[in-house]
Amino acid sequence: MKKNKKNSSKLKRIARNINVQRIFLVMVTVIIAFLIIESGAQPTKYKLSVGEVSRYDITAPRDIVNEVLTEQNRIAAMENVQPVTKEDTKAFGEVFYKKDDFFKAVSSARSGVDKYLKDMGVSAKDENFSQYLKDAQNSALSSFSAQIKGQGINLSQDQMSYLINKAADSDLETFEELTRQLISESMAEEVTESNLALHLHRLQNSYQSEQGISQELKNIGELLVRSILKPNRVIDAEATAKKKEEAYNDNANIVKIKKESRILSFGDIVSADKLKLLEELNLLETNGRYDYLFSTGIMFVILFLTVLTALFLKKYNRESYNRRKDILLICLIVTIILVLARYLVVFYDGLVIPIFVGTMLVATLVNVETAVVINCVLAVGISIMSKGDYKFLYMGLVCGVISAFMVSKANQRSRMSMNGVLLGFINVAFIVCLDFINRSDSRSILTDSIVVFLNGFVSMILTIGFLPFLESAFNIVTPLKLLELSDPNHPLLKKLLIEAPGTYHHSLMVGNLAEIATEDLGGNALLARTGAYFHDVGKLKRPDFFKENQLTENPHDRMTPHLSTLVITSHTKDGLDIAAKYKLPQVILDIIKQHHGTTLVAYFYHKALKAAEGEAEVKQQEFRYEGPKPQSREAAVVMLADSVEAAVRSMTDKTEAKIEALIRKIIKDKLDDGQLDNCRLTLNDLDMVAGSFMRVLSGYFHAREQYPEIKEAMAGENNRHMDRAPEQSSSVEAADSSASTRDTEPGAAREAERPR
Repeated sequence: MKKNKKNSSKLKRIARNINVQRIFLVMVTVIIAFLIIESGAQPTKYKLSVGEVSRYDITAPRDIVNEVLTEQNRIAAMENVQPVTKEDTKAFGEVFYKKDDFFKAVSSARSGVDKYLKDMGVSAKDENFSQYLKDAQNSALSSFSAQIKGQGINLSQDQMSYLINKAADSDLETFEELTRQLISESMAEEVTESNLALHLHRLQNSYQSEQGISQELKNIGELLVRSILKPNRVIDAEATAKKKEEAYNDNANIVKIKKESRILSFGDIVSADKLKLLEELNLLETNGRYDYLFSTGIMFVILFLTVLTALFLKKYNRESYNRRKDILLICLIVTIILVLARYLVVFYDGLVIPIFVGTMLVATLVNVETAVVINCVLAVGISIMSKGDYKFLYMGLVCGVISAFMVSKANQRSRMSMNGVLLGFINVAFIVCLDFINRSDSRSILTDSIVVFLNGFVSMILTIGFLPFLESAFNIVTPLKLLELSDPNHPLLKKLLIEAPGTYHHSLMVGNLAEIATEDLGGNALLARTGAYFHDVGKLKRPDFFKENQLTENPHDRMTPHLSTLVITSHTKDGLDIAAKYKLPQVILDIIKQHHGTTLVAYFYHKALKAAEGEAEVKQQEFRYEGPKPQSREAAVVMLADSVEAAVRSMTDKTEAKIEALIRKIIKDKLDDGQLDNCRLTLNDLDMVAGSFMRVLSGYFHAREQYPEIKEAMAGENNRHMDRAPEQSSSVEAADSSASTRDTEPGAAREAERPR
């Protein structure tokens, strides 16, 4: 059980860690951004099949090779390659050897007949000569037939019989000479497998046109050359294969489809090669596959942009980096813009995407520097969804930065609206320049101009619309919000004017002092002025207990110092309650709570000391405000302005030298009391604050020449004051606002603290 509690406690500590929370927010945003961008960047998929009529106009999202047509071209080029040949040096000899062998066989067969008869001892006069002759011829014919068949020469029995028995020796000699001549002529030329038939045809014609031999010999000659003639140039298989490979790999065979080129038009018949292209581009629903490389690339781009943003915030805007609220706000704005972009990216090349909304919101709610970085992140991320359209990317990067600077100077919603019109015209000027570079036609230029003008104007309207919700949700005070709060018609200020007019006018003067001083310090002058307007709203609960609102008697005259102190110091708590009821932002609540710090209500403290006369211990802590001390420069300046205004107002002799001395004395007392320890004000800053106060008060309380009647009346009034009792009751305003100056006069009240 204890172990479970320990683990639970550890998990709670981890969950509350700002680094863990920041990482969690960023991871969630990265995942959401990936899902949005990846789904938007995925190409549209189509349901098509071979032979179907296309119902779409489909263009290539990237360069791609038509593999089907390319393969067909390669095969055709390879088949069209002429074989590479080389000389067969043995062919000439082999042809003549076969020719000679043939004629030797003929000669041998013819002489074999005579030899047979001679061996048999038979002459032409013998009675059986014809039979012996026939036997001799048959024997020679059989031998001759075997020989020429072995040589691959196919003659008929009649043709062989004619050569052996009938042809004259002179005819055979002529026939042999003619054959030698014709073969020599053919073999002297290039004979290949492809033109062999042509050479044979020519030899056959040559035989038939010869007049010196019989038709039988002509026919035998045709068969003879057909059998023995062979190519003297043969195919070089290695060289031919290499040539075919070169032809196959020739780049001219490649059919490439360029990016944005039309693959299919509406009404086209889907062919096999087009379908294959769509499949390779992953544009088919039926054969769709998840592109892991595509998604991985998008994820790494998003992570790169996230790391870049984190490094920027950590180095140049550490306050936002360490503030969970700002991280959540930035993540929310980025997500909103990405969602809008996801559904608008398909229109007008993404030119309608209101990317400027995100930039202007970050510039207004965080700061301009961060807005510029977020603008770049959004422009790059959305350009992935817009398929890298350069017009959107360029306009988003350039005009987005301009919009951030424009909105940073706007302190009124009406001015922001006018800036929306100006941003629209800037967009138009920029897009027209891009269209000129792209040599777009006039119609495209006009359309793009109208779209981007409306984009700029609508972006500003959306920004104005989003601001109140984000201001309220994240409790962020923008210059626009501060201006609304400082409007005299604000319900709480009107209530202050009616029910506590003295406090109201005091707050206005404190606001003037605080604004000028904070502006000179380079702080948020508008915040200081607005905080000063509301710093004393707690007095609305008991306005008559504060001197500036008293018209008759002072109720503190009948109260103990402790009770009076409790009433005086409670106006900070009452102010917080009233401000919360009117939904004032936290920064104003902080100024209300901190504008007195832990200062001592000196008048009533000394009054308590005097009443005690040593009989009882009077604890100083019981007469101090609860605080805390001012945590910001604006709160510290309001504290100083509050004390200075009340003290200077109570002075009787308002010369510039005395006013300046009093201002510096009040500031020194606050510093010595430790009230300025937590607000990061340097001594140089305090000197600057004193100079700013002096510049305002010297103009407000400058000397005026009095009329003679007024001078006489003032002299009589002064004489009557000399006759009055020295002290009566306390001045609560002086006690509240000039405590530091009263600390220098222990045991007695200042002139400013006497009742009027």
